[in-house]
Amino acid sequence: MTQLVQLQKALPEFRDAGYEVFAISNDTVERLADFAKQHGITFSLLSDEDSTVIRAFGIMNTLIRPDEGKHMRWYGIPYPGTYITDEAGIVIDKDFHQHHARRLSGRGLLHRVLGTLPEQHANVPEATSEGNEVTLTTSLVDPTLMLEVISLLVCRLHIAAGQHIYAPGAPEAFTPASLQFHGEGIRFGEPAWPQPQQLNMRDLNIQVPVYDQEVTVSVPVTATSALVRLGHGLEQSSAKITIACYYQVCDEVSCGQPVTAEATLTVLLEELIEPEGVKTYAKRVEQVQPQNPGRSHRHRER
Repeated sequence: MTQLVQLQKALPEFRDAGYEVFAISNDTVERLADFAKQHGITFSLLSDEDSTVIRAFGIMNTLIRPDEGKHMRWYGIPYPGTYITDEAGIVIDKDFHQHHARRLSGRGLLHRVLGTLPEQHANVPEATSEGNEVTLTTSLVDPTLMLEVISLLVCRLHIAAGQHIYAPGAPEAFTPASLQFHGEGIRFGEPAWPQPQQLNMRDLNIQVPVYDQEVTVSVPVTATSALVRLGHGLEQSSAKITIACYYQVCDEVSCGQPVTAEATLTVLLEELIEPEGVKTYAKRVEQVQPQNPGRSHRHRER
């Protein structure tokens, strides 16, 4: 539900790029119509009430038993994911997740579809660490982090004119740029570094990968249940992410010592748009768990 609202916000950018958005679920036509009216959804929401299409595509969530969350129609839902097709309807890419609550944010999906980072909005916070040769600026592509919704943390390295830094893959004699992340209750994916240039070092008879001017690195980032619990509301309104960039700056004559730039970004947290009954279900689970300490009510990833 949350992703549908996020996709609606990104819909103009999808359509400007020539893409149309459709969503399918096992909800009834009436329920989808009510949701679309309530949240201003203008793209097509398709009802697969008996999960026929979901089963045909082999994407029904088999980790959910028929008796689980029956009144919330959890049984029969698909694994969360997206198919991306060309104009002929041929699937050219897909993004699926085994965890029933995990999915890309609307702007994260926009990045996957277009292969470019969405433009930064004015209301998205950022943090900066200024250095003499390199300035680190970091921000989210989304205004907020939500439980298990995968956003993108964007790190930009602005390198002074006439300078370069060594890129990942540089020989052992050099210190390649690297990024480290920390945030309580936050999961980080692998950084996606751009293709570097090759610096021809004639004196050493080698080529070394380097970056100059500006480098943009994107990192998947997700708020986990250690930070936000489904059905319990927000216990805190924000979280902090620390970003440390380790690099070595050089020019045509000499190399400096390895340096670390560190910035701390404060990100806002936001509740998911939860299905009706989730809060009641969460309370019932908490009441049952002390009576049955050996039984788990959480869906395990396999």
